[in-house]
Amino acid sequence: MNKPRDKFLSFNRKNPPKDPRPCVFKHPWQMVRQWYQTELGQAFLHSEKQSLNKLLEQVFGYNLLQLGCLDDSSLTDSSRTSFQYICESAKYLNNGYKLPGQQVSYVGEFQDLSIQSHSIDAVLLPHTLEFEPEPHQILREVDRVLVAEGKVVIMGFNPFSLWGFWHKYWEIRNRIASDANREKVPLPSCGHLLSQKRLRDWLKLLGFDIQLVSEYFYRPPVKNAALLKKLEFMEVAGRASRLLPAGGYLMVATKRVSTLTPIPQKWKFTKAIIGSNTIEPAGFKDLRNHQVAGKSTLLKENED
Repeated sequence: MNKPRDKFLSFNRKNPPKDPRPCVFKHPWQMVRQWYQTELGQAFLHSEKQSLNKLLEQVFGYNLLQLGCLDDSSLTDSSRTSFQYICESAKYLNNGYKLPGQQVSYVGEFQDLSIQSHSIDAVLLPHTLEFEPEPHQILREVDRVLVAEGKVVIMGFNPFSLWGFWHKYWEIRNRIASDANREKVPLPSCGHLLSQKRLRDWLKLLGFDIQLVSEYFYRPPVKNAALLKKLEFMEVAGRASRLLPAGGYLMVATKRVSTLTPIPQKWKFTKAIIGSNTIEPAGFKDLRNHQVAGKSTLLKENED
């Protein structure tokens, strides 16, 4: 006979954690670069550069670090920082792929940067959090290498848009597809889209203040170049009305460091714990002896 507690064993067992990324690809960054070479990718990249150039003109400092490359062109041409460094993923190179045409300064793991702490003035993440398996750890590394009041610029796809529905369609299709066909899916289905609200929560937990959010590319993800040209009016209508959800966004956050301000102590004269009658003053020692001697003579006279 089964014991009563045996009926509840299934409730006590810990369910295995659900994988937040059901579609895992071996070479996501290679898929990103291939997509950005298409006509749709070039149109999307053009809108990204226009929005990014306006923001980078307001970022000052000595060192700017970019984690990940989208294509052979540079994203930091309009930056006013003295030095720009591009970090490439070591996983991308270990798979036999070559570096892009632009100059790469550093090759390593994004979640474990071998960079000195508090040495970077600005960090650019071009869809890095969406195509890496550990986005939380990458943000922690960004917080570590940034100086106080440093800025992080994050580029992402909007999941609550036509691009998000397109991503969801391919995500469901990839679950039932074979491994051989998974590598043929378009971007951004090879990544994990992050909403602005979730990204805000992550940054606030690390002590960042959201400074600016900019949205761009209101056209749907169509591959036909002629149709994309005809739909350019949606860019003006989307920016004017703000009712049409954009396909991409840029978020700028500033690292805040709270410093301790010493507060001067206010001196207060409190009442004495020990009374004046308890401790005998040193200056009145002789006077005390004289009073005692006088009292003793008076007692002798009264006795007589």
